[in-house]
Amino acid sequence: MQAFPKADMSIAVVWMDVLPLDSEKSARKTASLMSEDPRIRHFHDPEKRVGKALAKTLKWEGYAWDIYVFYDKGAVWRGALPPAPLDYLHQLGEHSDDGHFHVGEDLTRELHKVMTRITAAPSAPAAPEKKGGDR
Repeated sequence: MQAFPKADMSIAVVWMDVLPLDSEKSARKTASLMSEDPRIRHFHDPEKRVGKALAKTLKWEGYAWDIYVFYDKGAVWRGALPPAPLDYLHQLGEHSDDGHFHVGEDLTRELHKVMTRITAAPSAPAAPEKKGGDR
């Protein structure tokens, strides 16, 4: 977020109870350590409803977690499943062959690339070409 301070976006961080010490309390504590950027909203999902629905959208078994999902502005979740994302990156080894698996510095670099691409201003239309006889 620091690299994109003027980007018109909102971010939903969904905390799921996946590991033994995961809980609403640990989610709140970790969330408090993160950026206070008003574009970020935190949600606790102990039943993994979001992760299960996202997994279905991505055609995965189980549930999705440790995943960064990017949607077009105005995307709306209607019905049982979220819309297909513009892009996504994850750290889930079981899906490491899908072209979206990244960890460590590689993940940071790829997140920056995706953010740069999706927040880039649309390019201006090309000026019309002059015809040969026009002067």
